[in-house]
Amino acid sequence: MKRTEKISALLFCIIMAVTVAISTCCAAENAFYDVASDAWYAESVRYCLSNGLMKGVSDTSFEPGGTMTRAMLATVLYRQAGSPEVTGGDSFSDTYDGLWYSDAVCWAEEKEIIIGYGNGIFGTDDAVSREQMVTILWRMAGSPQIDFDEPFADQNDISSFALSAVTWAKSTGVVNGTDGGRFAPQHSATRAEAASILTSYSKLLAVNDDKDEIPSSSGGSTGGGFSRPTPAPEPDPTPEPQPTDRPHVLVAYFSNTNNTKTAAQKIKDAFGGEADIFEIVPSLPYTAADLDYNTDCRANREQNDPTSRPEISAAVENIGQYDTVFVGYPIWWGRAPKIIYTFLESHDMTGKTVVPFCTSGSSPYNDSGIKDLVTADTSWLTGRRFSGGDSAETVKSWIDGLALPEHTAQPQADGKLHIKVNGVKEALWTATPEENSSSDALKELPANGPMTINMSDYGEFEKVGPLGHDLPRNDAQTTTKAGDIILYQGSNLVIYYDANTYSFTRIGHVDDVTKDEMLEAFGPGDVTVTISLTPIDD
Repeated sequence: MKRTEKISALLFCIIMAVTVAISTCCAAENAFYDVASDAWYAESVRYCLSNGLMKGVSDTSFEPGGTMTRAMLATVLYRQAGSPEVTGGDSFSDTYDGLWYSDAVCWAEEKEIIIGYGNGIFGTDDAVSREQMVTILWRMAGSPQIDFDEPFADQNDISSFALSAVTWAKSTGVVNGTDGGRFAPQHSATRAEAASILTSYSKLLAVNDDKDEIPSSSGGSTGGGFSRPTPAPEPDPTPEPQPTDRPHVLVAYFSNTNNTKTAAQKIKDAFGGEADIFEIVPSLPYTAADLDYNTDCRANREQNDPTSRPEISAAVENIGQYDTVFVGYPIWWGRAPKIIYTFLESHDMTGKTVVPFCTSGSSPYNDSGIKDLVTADTSWLTGRRFSGGDSAETVKSWIDGLALPEHTAQPQADGKLHIKVNGVKEALWTATPEENSSSDALKELPANGPMTINMSDYGEFEKVGPLGHDLPRNDAQTTTKAGDIILYQGSNLVIYYDANTYSFTRIGHVDDVTKDEMLEAFGPGDVTVTISLTPIDD
């Protein structure tokens, strides 16, 4: 059941009520070593921390340049709403019950705040784009419509689903442009940007908390304002577009004095920002005494102990999505710190290209010891040492000379059933599924990969084969035509190439294929038919 409660008002009340356990404002201001006091996002980070909107990736690091995933954003908003109890599960095929984001995704879908890409895909690990983020907040504000004639310079690059949201966000000051008055709609929102947008949105609610309406900024057709925050009665179900490609490069680094962090950021920038970045953070941070090399310090003991593996505070989520992993570290006594051993041993690099890089004052590049930690199926490239003075151009020139793998994008579900016929002649078809529980159940069968059915001819008007599963039935008296896909008696799939009348369940219809073309592919005998949710290669 859909609810129409005032979500934005609830969000603001929770934001104002919930705070993290920070003893003083000064603690909030100085919590993270990687947030400079004069950084453009510093105030937003302090606000988010103080009001429970976001937390750091560790007790000492915020990672402002890191990306915010769609599952993370759903979880942030869910916690702000007080983590209300949810029942049942969500409808997405790429989410799982019992995980850290499960209740949040279910709640966000129920409230129609995050509706996914369509075709049952949520995109849990996808970095949320700037236009997706403001669209989600716009939905929370009730999907208000505003006339605002000050477009961004790259207005034509904004997806149609996000146009109204971006207009609202700019007119209300929730977002500002980037360089050159651009919005950069498809740019992955960094954690710093997310903090800024969330801060602006919550302050917008704070300013208008005692009002029923928020005045429009330019006297548009809304009659001077829009209602806040009643959701639209039926939000536009137009799905957010499937991203054209996800970043398949990861830059993982351990840095204790920020030299390696700086090099890591230059590597990310060399990919146009389209690489993910991950800081390897020790569970027990290193102190100055731990790095006093003239004593029997912790670092010396670890480097001299072959079994030492300092614990890491967090692992990379979904390491399998990356083709190339850069691994960065400072040189300690001529070698990689033992925490790099921990990282490599706790992440499967099979099939990946690993590129080490290091920083030092004078010590040369060294990857001895760590390159033996990966499998024979890992491509380990010779890396490079950087000093503090190496320019971004130097880093990019090095990367351009590397033999990095070309990524082949995986096919994406597009809402169709993809059918491959191996009969007298091979054929590839698409089919449009019916909207019923039987069709939904059928689509679950090839969710983890294509399924193949052996089919026989019957009555010179159909091919029929067992599914091996019982599906829900929605039987009705039906007269078929060529291309109809039918569920017969709940457990048999039938593809018709001619007419028949009987009581059975419609599953879908093959697109743009004639009877003669079907007969040419099927032939008179047995065939095998493969069904997939994604395109099938020839």
